[in-house]
Amino acid sequence: MRWVFLLITSIQLINCKVILRPTVELDWWQNAIIYEIFPLSFKDSDGDGSGDFKGITQKLDYLVDIGVTAIWLTPFFESPLESGGYDITNYLDVQNVFGTIDDLKDLLNAAHSKNLKVIMDFVPNHSSDKHIWFKRSVNNETPYADYYIWKDAINQEEVIKNNNITPIVPNNWQMICDNASSWVWHNTRKQFYYTQFINNLPDLNYRNKNVHEEMKNILKYWIELGIDGIRIDALKHVYESESLEDEPKLNNSNPAVDFFNLHHIYTADQVEVYDLIKKWRLLLDEFKQKDHHTRIIMTESYSNHSVLYNYYTSGAEIPTNFNLMQDAVSNIPKDFERAIENWITKMPFGATFNSVLQNHDFTRFPTFYGTELIDGLNALSLFLPGVSIVMYGGEIGMENIPDKINFARGPMQWDDTKYAGFSDGTHEPWVAVHPNYVTRNVQSESYDPKSYLNFFKSVSKLRQTETFKRGGLATDIFNDKVFVLNRFLPGHENYTLIINMDTNCTQRVRLSDKISNLVDSLTVVVGSVNSNFDTGKSILTAEWIDLKPGATIILTENTETGSTQSSGTQLYISLKALLLCLFFINMCNII
Repeated sequence: MRWVFLLITSIQLINCKVILRPTVELDWWQNAIIYEIFPLSFKDSDGDGSGDFKGITQKLDYLVDIGVTAIWLTPFFESPLESGGYDITNYLDVQNVFGTIDDLKDLLNAAHSKNLKVIMDFVPNHSSDKHIWFKRSVNNETPYADYYIWKDAINQEEVIKNNNITPIVPNNWQMICDNASSWVWHNTRKQFYYTQFINNLPDLNYRNKNVHEEMKNILKYWIELGIDGIRIDALKHVYESESLEDEPKLNNSNPAVDFFNLHHIYTADQVEVYDLIKKWRLLLDEFKQKDHHTRIIMTESYSNHSVLYNYYTSGAEIPTNFNLMQDAVSNIPKDFERAIENWITKMPFGATFNSVLQNHDFTRFPTFYGTELIDGLNALSLFLPGVSIVMYGGEIGMENIPDKINFARGPMQWDDTKYAGFSDGTHEPWVAVHPNYVTRNVQSESYDPKSYLNFFKSVSKLRQTETFKRGGLATDIFNDKVFVLNRFLPGHENYTLIINMDTNCTQRVRLSDKISNLVDSLTVVVGSVNSNFDTGKSILTAEWIDLKPGATIILTENTETGSTQSSGTQLYISLKALLLCLFFINMCNII
């Protein structure tokens, strides 16, 4: 690995923002647009107010049309749906509100016939407290007694002798969601069970070999059914330390014991998780040996970079990168640039970059940043190299609904009919539709050439070019407000994305002031809804460009002739890359 660090060092020494990508043939997932679907909210096919498998199947052609290459389904397992489906009562069956297992098989077959891959949300950390495993564990039945994490009260003897004595929790570990102790007393078993999230989601015990075997069999079942990959939910929480020591406080002057004032050295990111990824990687690769088809591992962990980079080396293709939601919380280009650069330049050699700007747990970005940046942030997500993970409805600019828990999970807005075309109107949707569905919906935006939807489609099509599949990335910033990204590949067209991240003021820029060796004239590939740049318009690089608040444009050097000749910009970038490589070779020879 020594030469990897030399390469990174050389990049830093030359102060070059060019990041080189390997020019090799890509596996199916490495340039994917992965579209997150919350099944309950996507499409209701039978009028009961809840989305279902048949509804998703009906909309597969739409997904292909907007450039999606894989869909990620949030949990569809049997569940009382008390916690968004993440409260599972049977890992080997589906929730009947979504349909039957045959409906899911039909969905898989239809998706595969359209060359769409299907990724399943896998929830290994916990089950529902209504799961048969937990019920049997409560009763201390063999072999389920230790499927979950049970501990005595500190004052166990007194509690057993006297039911009126309050059990004292084993330590100060805290729930994430309830701001209460992670230890929940169960009066039947007369012990505490451990939960990281909420009372009805008891944590499974991965120090029990039987639990490992159960999960292995569950994965085998779904892969054999046709699933193309798994997204592992809450992976950082799967293991806890066997030590029951209190977690140290972050702020000792604060007497309160709460989740956000503890350093989670015993309840998160335990080293055993790397071996767990390796085991599941080996399992998925057993299937690949038979049919040469890669089943991917995506992970969800809001962990620091060093942990996530170990996910890569342990066998996860896509350790989900939340930097652009966490680190770039302002609309300041330097924050986005730093978040992108920090990941790309430090991830393990040969790893694939990924990006996500919104998901079902976070505020939708039009609600957070404002509608002016809908096109800009969609373009950013699709423009970056590697895997783009987008959320259903993001392509039409859907916003949060006024629901405390399900704010980002509103019904998909298909048209301007009652209930936004999500349901036929027989029953109200399970949660309210956003009132802006009348104008912000798939049907209306399909007819408007300057809509969010058509802008999204224009950018997604670029991902099929060789430049986007195998090309490099360079970045620049103008006026501290305008973010400029360039995708390049020698012998192919360059593409330049310009986003005015100032949502209040027009910004004036001249590209030739900071970007050297550009050709004299660039052509607009697509302009955002709020820009005055139409497709095909020529822009002189030496002229001043006025960008309205939030305006976004994508430029190329020649879209009319489809020229793939190496341009001045490509030559300039190639020379910088060559210098970088020569510096690297020289360093290796010296050492």
